[in-house]
Amino acid sequence: MFDVTWVFIRLGGFFFFGGLMLDIEIAILIMGLVVLHMNFGLKTILNDYIHINKIKIFLVFLIRLSSIEIGRYILEILL
Repeated sequence: MFDVTWVFIRLGGFFFFGGLMLDIEIAILIMGLVVLHMNFGLKTILNDYIHINKIKIFLVFLIRLSSIEIGRYILEILL
């Protein structure tokens, strides 16, 4: 059967890499938004399921550290 989701995923990747060749600023903006989305999602999960403050503070620190590292790796790949 024809699956339109499969087509959209392939087209998204094709347009992303095509846009990467044309304009690097848009790709950096998209990657920044992906890291921000990941950061907000992980903090929401953390606040919903972790109730001990010491563990929560430590995990927030790890989320911030991982966001910085992922952002650095993305910039390293793009530049």
